[in-house]
Amino acid sequence: MKTVSVKRSWFVPAAVSAGLLLLLLSGCLEKHLVWSPDGNRAAVIAKDGLHFCDTEGKLTPLLLPGVYQAAWLGDSQRLVVARERKISDWTSIARALGPERAGKVAAKTESLWQQLETGGQWGILTMELGKKKDQAVLKIFLREHYGDALRAKMSAGEWDELKSMQAEISELVMARIVGEQIQPGTLLHEGLEKINDLRVSPGDRAVAFTTDMALDNNDECRLLLARIDATGAVTVAEHTGTYPDWTADGRSLAYVQASGGAKDDLRLGTLVRREVLDENSQIKIAEKPEELAGLLFGNSSRVRCLQDGRILFNSAEFNLPVAAKDANVERDKLFAWDPARQATLVRMVPRGKEENLPKNLTFFEVSPDEKQVLVGGYDGEVSMLTLATGDVGTWQKAGEYNLMGAPVWRNAEEITYARRNPTVDGKEPSRKAEIVLRSVVPGKGDQEKVLSQNWSNDMLESVFSGSDKK
Repeated sequence: MKTVSVKRSWFVPAAVSAGLLLLLLSGCLEKHLVWSPDGNRAAVIAKDGLHFCDTEGKLTPLLLPGVYQAAWLGDSQRLVVARERKISDWTSIARALGPERAGKVAAKTESLWQQLETGGQWGILTMELGKKKDQAVLKIFLREHYGDALRAKMSAGEWDELKSMQAEISELVMARIVGEQIQPGTLLHEGLEKINDLRVSPGDRAVAFTTDMALDNNDECRLLLARIDATGAVTVAEHTGTYPDWTADGRSLAYVQASGGAKDDLRLGTLVRREVLDENSQIKIAEKPEELAGLLFGNSSRVRCLQDGRILFNSAEFNLPVAAKDANVERDKLFAWDPARQATLVRMVPRGKEENLPKNLTFFEVSPDEKQVLVGGYDGEVSMLTLATGDVGTWQKAGEYNLMGAPVWRNAEEITYARRNPTVDGKEPSRKAEIVLRSVVPGKGDQEKVLSQNWSNDMLESVFSGSDKK
């Protein structure tokens, strides 16, 4: 099947720049408050790292520094955490890069050194080294390999800056609750690219995760897979959307992948399913994925698999050809690939109800009982779709200021979201929002508990902004 995909940078609301979009994506509540499967506690990700809170909102002290993402295992006692640490030695950087990429860095820096030896100026030459992460890696290599000889070609200020330079490494680590503390365990993966999303398989055998494609490229993702009991991840696919999912049997991954390798303004893509674990839960990636549907590609594409075999995904819908300037009038729609129907793609939201949902459906999550879909918007919108009927209810509409508080499920009857505090006489409140636990049981929709009422302003802002520096 020949497919087409679109990189929907043009689909972001006009008032949101690319840089702001990355900030909003990194600061959403769904990444920074994650309830355990039993609902007894939530992992709270702040700027300093991992905390827990209980159902009354009581926060623990810092449990594990540097953590910027977490996913629970089914026993509610173990987590997979992505954490960041700073390194300043080339040996650690080379290990994170791998032999092939480390060799390319070495070759590039050797060429730079030769230009310095023949009279090139440090400040001018290093401007061509790329963005922040690329520069740090290359400069650390030069510092370690040429030391005093390099210092002689730099000003005192340039050397002082280089001497203290560090790179950031991301680690994927198993962790376990022991008493009131968190105990780190097996290192599953390390790399210089940021980890964007974590999905633990049914049965807790493996974890799928996405990273940036390259050090300074967060427009597309690489999908990787690691067993939870062993070091070393393998690549499943490149040029993928950020949010994959496991099929119900825990053996295959479903994800969106861009067509071709080049990055274009308009790209087509494919919803695919690929077997990655064998019958003994060992990693065995099928040679080719199974193509299920063609769609418009977006790096924020999300996939969620249901127990009955349906696969939900968000995508804009177009009649081609379409002029790029006309594309931003469209909105995301929620589709299901349904193996039980002859027409395998099903629109999940009736056309008359689409206006009740945010224009972009990047942040949707299925309830634990798979009866409802919770949707969050870029401006703090909170909506609920009932899958059986297509009915849509909205609790919070877009407000006067951006508020990325993508809602999360605690269980099938309760959600947590960022409830916007109103402006008074045109003045913004001192706290733009509170984190609230809300019942979604019919007839109990007004029952809310403020979890963050005793949190400091700094802590609350820290959770909203998060530690993700993408």
